[in-house]
Amino acid sequence: MKKTMLLVFFLLFGLAGPQLHAQSLKNTNWKTYIGDPLYDTLTLHIRTDSSFVTDKSGNAVVRSVCKVWADTLSLTDYDGQYACPNATGKYKFSITADVLAFTLIDDPCDGRANSLNGIKWTKVAEKAP
Repeated sequence: MKKTMLLVFFLLFGLAGPQLHAQSLKNTNWKTYIGDPLYDTLTLHIRTDSSFVTDKSGNAVVRSVCKVWADTLSLTDYDGQYACPNATGKYKFSITADVLAFTLIDDPCDGRANSLNGIKWTKVAEKAP
């Protein structure tokens, strides 16, 4: 009986683990500095099914439809100065403490790939109301 209960616990935790990881990316904000050619601090705002990137002045420079599942994020841009419309990029992501890192799976948009692949993003603390 104890073995069965333990097995059920591990199965439930194992199935919930990827969902908890994916949820931790949704509704979060992340900041990084991008050098050449931008030389700007960018903030990545990830929502439930969309994302957008703002520059240090708060102007949106790209808006995307995003999908998060397990440890994978896909982005399809639809608006913005740096948008790559009709090109979906897929990335593995990992979160360690307050640092987000992306690893390229596939992305036909070189600009987006260069801004995400291997770049460390730091979580932006939530502001108190």
